[in-house]
This record gives sequence, structure tokens and C-alpha cells, in this order.
Amino acid sequence: MREAGILLHISSLDGRDNIGTLSDGYEFIDFLKRAGQKYWQILPINPTSYKDSPYQGVSVYAYNPYFISFDFLINMGLLSYNDLKGYKTRKKIDYGYLFDNKVKVLKKAYANKSLVEDEYKKFLKQNKHWVNDYAAFMVLKELNDFRPWYLWSDDYKYRNSDALKKLIKDNFINYDSYRFIQYLFYSEYSYLKDYAKANKIKIIGDMPIYVAYDSVDVWVNPQMFLLNEKLEMDYVAGCPPDDFSSYGQLWGNPLYDWEYMKKHDYDFWVKRIKHSQKLFDVIRIDHFRGFAGYYMIPNGKEPKDGFWHDGPRMDLFKVIKEKTKAKIIAENLGFLTKDVYKLLEDTGYPGMHVTQFEFGPDLAFKDDFKKNNVIYTSTHDNQTIRSFYLNSDKKLIKSVVHISRKPYLDLISATLKKSPSLAIIPFSDYIGSLERMNEPSTSDGNWVYRIKKNELNDNLANTIYKLTKESKR
Repeated sequence: MREAGILLHISSLDGRDNIGTLSDGYEFIDFLKRAGQKYWQILPINPTSYKDSPYQGVSVYAYNPYFISFDFLINMGLLSYNDLKGYKTRKKIDYGYLFDNKVKVLKKAYANKSLVEDEYKKFLKQNKHWVNDYAAFMVLKELNDFRPWYLWSDDYKYRNSDALKKLIKDNFINYDSYRFIQYLFYSEYSYLKDYAKANKIKIIGDMPIYVAYDSVDVWVNPQMFLLNEKLEMDYVAGCPPDDFSSYGQLWGNPLYDWEYMKKHDYDFWVKRIKHSQKLFDVIRIDHFRGFAGYYMIPNGKEPKDGFWHDGPRMDLFKVIKEKTKAKIIAENLGFLTKDVYKLLEDTGYPGMHVTQFEFGPDLAFKDDFKKNNVIYTSTHDNQTIRSFYLNSDKKLIKSVVHISRKPYLDLISATLKKSPSLAIIPFSDYIGSLERMNEPSTSDGNWVYRIKKNELNDNLANTIYKLTKESKR
């Protein structure tokens, strides 16, 4: 079956808050249905940390509180409009304002938790393997002026059990309010996911391969990462210089201790994927090539100083396939070697093609691709398809794609007509935007792209519907 979907993160939805929220997703699902789409792809939904990248979350299990809708909480009776006094709304995403203000308002809902006591207790029971550690982590963050865990006092850095018990006892209301906020997200998201299912829209979630150094996951399980006896990183994750970045990429994430994980039957990954299966219909795993071979950069050095090391390969995915049965898309972009292609073939997972990458020296776009794969015009890390056209050799593009109307729509049409059974087009490409979501290797001005409500109009829905049907999707 040939199907299509749209990539747009929750943060980019339009609404009354300073950022897109879950309640804004209903209108977008309606739009997807009118446009003949079957999938909605989003970026990671974990709480973000420094520089607000969804790929640097503070927990692989927790949810971003910024996406909780005040309207949802008011309708539930957990907040009142008086609770929002002084909270300002902006059209442009302001992460600094959200950091300083949104969680403070959400904590006010805790005073009314008795209204959902039974459901809340059920949530705590089902999520005890992560939510208690997350709440303790956030309380300690507050008490330490949001400094990273590795700069806390030894009692907390090394998780002294007596010290943690006393911390929770002395700060129980704040600790429990952080757990309650996680329940609020999960509750609201469950309604939205049910609405998507009722409208036959499947959600593709995004899973970063790595976790942030300053995360609950590393704090709770340092033994699973390549850290020294002081819990410091001798090596960090990244990518070498390539055609897309002459410097390379220095992500700074800790690397996994794959030998330790193997001894424990890859339990960390099994639990992580099972958790994501509750949220998403399909899981896209970012930087899939890191499972075949990962790049190690000595801490404090540049990407050019790094080297490759063998990953867990099929040894990991045999366990994942046996224990989860998850539907997975492998993000197999970047520097690819034979071991990556073999791993992709052995897993049977669909890989990715990005139209603008297929106009390289070999002009691969003139050829066709495997039906099993997923094709995109661009991703959150690339320039938009219109920007690509404006900055490329137009004669070269026209030698492969018939340009007769708006060039970005012709490129989308040509992408949709390719063989891969699933095509995902970013919303920004459909509207011919030049504004991109993220520019890798830069730290400012990213993750703030936001659509306008009037862009979800019938004319655009009809255009997308027509393009989709013309491509027999």
C-alpha cells in the first residue's frame, strides 16, 4: 500500500500558548484527514535541556511539559483562568519564557489532583520504573540552580539512598507535582492519540540514539555509559567532517557501554522501545548508523580527531525484534559504510531517502528506490525544498524533474511518485517556506519554527490531496 504523511513537530503547531501544544493537534489531524494523509510524524517529545533541542532530552521516558495545554487542564477543572493571570502569550516560541513560567503554572494543577486521583495512582504504578527518578532529578535541579547532576554534592551525584529518601520526604509536594505534570501530559496525549486513531491517522515518533549527559538516564545508570571513575566522559558522540559539514558535528553525548548492555540483554533498549510503542504507531530511530559503527571523539577535541568503533549491530536488534515487535524506520543518512547497509538489510527496517540529497554527483534521483524505504523531500535538519531549489543547479534539477508550476510543488510531486511505499513531506515544504527547523552545528535560532493557523486552509488541503492522489498514494 502506498501512503503519505506530513512531518510537523508539536512545538510548531499554532495556538494560544507560546509554543504548539497537544490541544492544537486536533485541528492538524483534521487537516491531515482532509489532505488525504495517513501519517503524522513528530520529533522527540522528551523534556528539553540546554539550547532546547528535542534530541538532547533530560529523560528518554519523560514528556515535555511545554506541550501540555492550559485549555485541557481548565476543561478538566485542574486549573482556572485566574491561574493564568500574568502568563503572557506570544506567537514566536520563547524557550526562556517557557522555562521561567510554564511549569510554575502547571504546578498549580497539583492542588486539584484529587479530581483524578485514581487515574493518577494508576499512572504512577505503571510508570514507577522512571517517573520517581525523574521527579527526584527535577527537584535536585531546582535546588542546585539547574546545574548539571555531575556538579551536585557527592551524596546526590552518586545517589546516596539515605540522602535521596530524605530529599523526597523534605520536598514531597514539589517532587509529587513533577510526577503529576508527567501524568497530565500522558493523559492529554492519550486523548489526542485516540482522536488520531479514530481518524485513521498513524503517529510516527522520533527516538534519538543518544541521551544527554545531563539526563536522568545517565544519573541513574552511569554504568551503562562510557564514563570514568569520576563519572566524566573521556569520549563523546558526534560525526566526522563530511560533504555537509567541513567541521563535522560535536554532539557531546555520552557513548554507550555496549558490552555492559549486552550482558544485561539490552534491557535499556527493550524498555525504551516498549515505552515508545505505547505512544507511537511507528518509531523512527535517529542516527541508525551508530548501531553499526559509532564515532568516538576524545572529550575536548574536535570532530576530526575522532575515530570509528564497532557497534552492537544485529546482536541488539535480534533482542529488540524478539521482545518488542516494534515498527521501526531507520534513519540511515550521513556517512554510510558496508556494515550499515548490511545491518539495514538484516533488520529488514525501511531506510530513508531525502530528495535533496539525491541530486548529488551521481544524480541518484533519476533512478528509483526500494519500495520498503521511506522518502522525504527534506527533514528537520535540512533546508526546505524551496530553499534547496533556489540554491541549486536548476538546470540539473530540470533534467530530472519537470518544472511547470511552483518548483517546490513539482519536486514534492516527483518525490511522491517515487517507489517507496511511504512518503513524508514536511509541512514547511508544502507551503513553500524558506524557514528551517534546525541547522546542525549551530546553537542559536533553532527549534522555533511555527506555522500560522490560516495555513491549515482548504486550498492547501486540496492541493496536498491532489498531489497525493496523482502519485497513487
